[in-house]
Amino acid sequence: MNPGVQARDLFDLIPCGLISATTRGVITTVNDTFLAMVEKKREEVVGHHLIEHLTPGSRLYFETGFMPQLKAHGRASEVAFDLCLSSGETLSVFLNAVVDRERDGGTILFAVFDATLRRHYERELLAARRLAERSETRVTILQTATTAFGNAGSEEEVAHALADASRAATDAMAASVYLCDPSGGFSAPSSSGAAKQLVEAALLDALGGRGDPSPTGGLAQSPTTVVYSGSAELSAHFPSAAAALRTARVEALATVPLIDDGALGGILLASFGRPRRLDPPTVDLLESLAQQSVLVLQRIRLRELISYRSLHDPLTGLPNRHSLQRRLDQLLTGTHPNQPTIAVLFIDLDGFKSVNDRFGHLAGDSVLRRIGASLERAVRSGDMVGRLGGDEFLLICEDADEQSAGDLAERLRATVRNTPLEEATGLSVSASVGVSIYRPGTSPEKPTGDALIQLADEAMYQSKRTGKDRATIIRA
Repeated sequence: MNPGVQARDLFDLIPCGLISATTRGVITTVNDTFLAMVEKKREEVVGHHLIEHLTPGSRLYFETGFMPQLKAHGRASEVAFDLCLSSGETLSVFLNAVVDRERDGGTILFAVFDATLRRHYERELLAARRLAERSETRVTILQTATTAFGNAGSEEEVAHALADASRAATDAMAASVYLCDPSGGFSAPSSSGAAKQLVEAALLDALGGRGDPSPTGGLAQSPTTVVYSGSAELSAHFPSAAAALRTARVEALATVPLIDDGALGGILLASFGRPRRLDPPTVDLLESLAQQSVLVLQRIRLRELISYRSLHDPLTGLPNRHSLQRRLDQLLTGTHPNQPTIAVLFIDLDGFKSVNDRFGHLAGDSVLRRIGASLERAVRSGDMVGRLGGDEFLLICEDADEQSAGDLAERLRATVRNTPLEEATGLSVSASVGVSIYRPGTSPEKPTGDALIQLADEAMYQSKRTGKDRATIIRA
């Protein structure tokens, strides 16, 4: 076989494009593989500048970067370019080149490799890396939020933790959390700034169904996450808030409901200063954070409920014996020389047993609630009135001397007599009051809270023995 023919076959069939060109880049020789790559005939390639087969972006780099470096260093490896095909599509390639200065006064030899598969693998690798980074970021945000939620001791701290995590998850311009209050409105434990509150108040009115018709028809009726991705969409849904939104430069908004046992417990608002769409993973992250915050809010509210019940009477809602005792102990621990006088008023209802005997315990409970509410309204600001149990109430007064304590006792007796007892028509209830007064500095030993309550109890029994519906005062 002719060695020249064999070499030519090898040149044409080798699985990469081979080109020889002048130092100016004009192609002098090309193999069949390169012709197949660019989908052109030999006469369309040979004699033409290599740059003619490149895309505009590749041409710029070929002229300003690749050729100067090639001439300076004599070789280049795996430089990425895009070729123009006859079909109008492009082909990504890697170009290897070496300058042969001895051949024909200087020749550039090019090897062209199809980079399609490699680019595809690189894109897949980049996508996988980005996905891993996003997953890592998501885990970090959830871990940070979990720590913040775990350290939260109040609804306000939970709201701030959720707002901070939401900003980290979305790069939002601002994020605020509003919690539903018993009246059906929204409280704002995490919102600050008058202008910001003005914007969000308008939005909340619309979302709650009290202002513009919202896409939810009232968020409470259809609690779902909604993303308003641009200012036009925001203005369409919230026309009355459009001016405030423009002033605050809010271009997009995400509303995420806080669902508590199937009902709306609050809402997270994340606002953006540019049009923004949230992809499903980001929405899922926001909803996960919202649900996590709801669980923490439930824990805090349960703890507050347990604490409240441990200090309050379940029937009247007034402070119970434990709460009264704690308040009295706090007053008695004062050590300053001008510590005010302390008065304890023990109130026992006269005639209450007849209410229970004649109308039943349900009526009796209702009467106790009515009287308890009347007593609470009658006392001074700063005084504490509570229920000890049965038909016995206790009032603790700071800075009440004998005269003012006596006036208070008379006011309480009148309050009990004048409380309407619709559940016990035909019966009257009055109050026997016993008062114990302690003036600091009048005795070498400070009495205990139990001792003052016991003295007031004895004074109350003295009022009972002397005819009921009266007050008796004893000094400690």
